Amino acid sequence: MKYKTEDALKEIRRRAKKIKQKNEKKLINTLTTTISFTLIALFSTIRFFSGSEIYLTPTEYGSFIISAETSEYVLIAVIGLILGSIIAFVINDLKNNK
Repeated sequence: MKYKTEDALKEIRRRAKKIKQKNEKKLINTLTTTISFTLIALFSTIRFFSGSEIYLTPTEYGSFIISAETSEYVLIAVIGLILGSIIAFVINDLKNNK
């Protein structure tokens, strides 16, 4: 059985979309794994270089490496990172729904 040109093009587009989704899923899994290892490395580094126990040096926001004067800047940076991530996920979701 021979395909019509339109049917062949639809099949090619369908397969291309499926391959693209598979590659995107693989990329997301890789990035998730990478960020997990980076987070573990960050916590390990903080624990190793802290030089004191957490409960012995209370400062603002529960930080034990930075001084109380710089805690506000760190809090703003963390909030900015979270908001940026949320905005990126929303934009990506809106783009995929089109």
